[in-house]
Amino acid sequence: MRGVLRSLAVAAAGTGLVLGATYLPAPLSLARGTSHGPATTPRVEPVTQAQVICPGPEALGIAGLKDSRAQVASVTAVAAPQSALPTGLAVGQNAGTLTMSGLPTGGTWADPVTVRGQTASGQISTAQSALVSGEGAMAPGTVATQRSWVKSGDNRALVTAACMPAAASSWLVAGGGAPGRRERLILTNPGPNAVTVDLTVLGVNGPIQSPNGHGLVVGPHARTVVLLDAIAGSEPSPVVHVVVQGGEVAAVLSDAWLDGVIPRGGDDTAPVAAPAREQVMAGVAIDGRATLRIAVPGNGEAVVEARVLTTSGPKPLDANGVTRVAAHSTKDIDLSALPPGAYAVQVRADVPVVAATMVDRRLAPGAPSDLAWSGASGPITTLAGMALDGKALGGPGGTGLRGRLDLAATYDPASVLVTTVGDSGQASTKEVAIGADSVSSLALDGATSVWVTPLTGVVRAAVLTWVTDAGGTLLSVTPMADLTLTTTSVVLRELRN
Repeated sequence: MRGVLRSLAVAAAGTGLVLGATYLPAPLSLARGTSHGPATTPRVEPVTQAQVICPGPEALGIAGLKDSRAQVASVTAVAAPQSALPTGLAVGQNAGTLTMSGLPTGGTWADPVTVRGQTASGQISTAQSALVSGEGAMAPGTVATQRSWVKSGDNRALVTAACMPAAASSWLVAGGGAPGRRERLILTNPGPNAVTVDLTVLGVNGPIQSPNGHGLVVGPHARTVVLLDAIAGSEPSPVVHVVVQGGEVAAVLSDAWLDGVIPRGGDDTAPVAAPAREQVMAGVAIDGRATLRIAVPGNGEAVVEARVLTTSGPKPLDANGVTRVAAHSTKDIDLSALPPGAYAVQVRADVPVVAATMVDRRLAPGAPSDLAWSGASGPITTLAGMALDGKALGGPGGTGLRGRLDLAATYDPASVLVTTVGDSGQASTKEVAIGADSVSSLALDGATSVWVTPLTGVVRAAVLTWVTDAGGTLLSVTPMADLTLTTTSVVLRELRN
């Protein structure tokens, strides 16, 4: 028995060597003896490296097709100002950098930033994604946002995407089967080794069988753009599951629509919250056509209750409010009958589901329009942030672009601290209360970034941006994700005989 226990102790010590090699304070003895004090002590410290990836121009770099048009995407990155970070999180002020570079490797689009709250901005016009890296003291609270704004022509749309870390599994909800609807899946591999990606597409009649979505190889530090039509055909309600072998990728689904000669807009969707029995979509700004899409990944049928949260509390969608969705399939629920307003959508089911909501803005039949997707997101538990363009958002630039923060609280009343940073670099913070099962909104005019710190209750958040011109309203919604600010290291201590 002693031999077995000693073997287990050696194995545990070996694991500690891997996890905490940086923090070895004294030589380690593996000889049998008595421990004086704990062998390991957890240490919580700020993260020292953070990476998020922006998809870059979605229409460029499609395998087998020559890039037929120019496209420019703007990227804005920032690290949270000190005032937005949790109390007690000690980070240096001038001991780190925020940088932006290309994937595939090549090109930089912004000068390094070393001051928290100061934005780095650049433009991408090549078939590349942007890798935004926060190093050292700039790592905690690193965020970035990509935006493209086409004011006229076939590609008229306002498109935003929150730049996200790479992951081994991602769920993406967007697209449709109408003529002229184009879905492009952008896969970016930030790692040094090639990875293999398998795509599963769920539809109204179950999984879509296609060999084109399996065994896709994304090279090291590379980017691949896939036409979803080659896998899903004319599926009216697609939901995509991205599974990676050998590493991780950042996955974004671009949804663009040209109805004959009429531009119907577009938006980018980042991964939605993982399958769960409750999903909440914040920032659902309904004024016309709107759709809730639900997918059931598992083997059992889902009994789903959906309702909307308003400024005055929850409201059922109809007298019944319950629908059934078959296993391994999707379903769209029409929300167009709701009066114009700011909403969140809450879905509760007896089995795990994924969900997102799409809204559409159109002046009249036959006129141009734009669409925006709001994916389900998780509650904010530490800090969430978004980089903005302060000069564009109602600032001195005079572009007409506006911004709004939408907050949604579920079950109990909630409160948050909202910190905004202006173009001058000055940060201001205010406390915002949200009623139980309700929503609240805050204008973001002139802000270069916005940060949400939870105080009480369960809160989700999204940023809505829009602009109105002679053709109507262009809009986009970006859900805000909870950020990882700290890491736990294991400190090994000497075992004495």
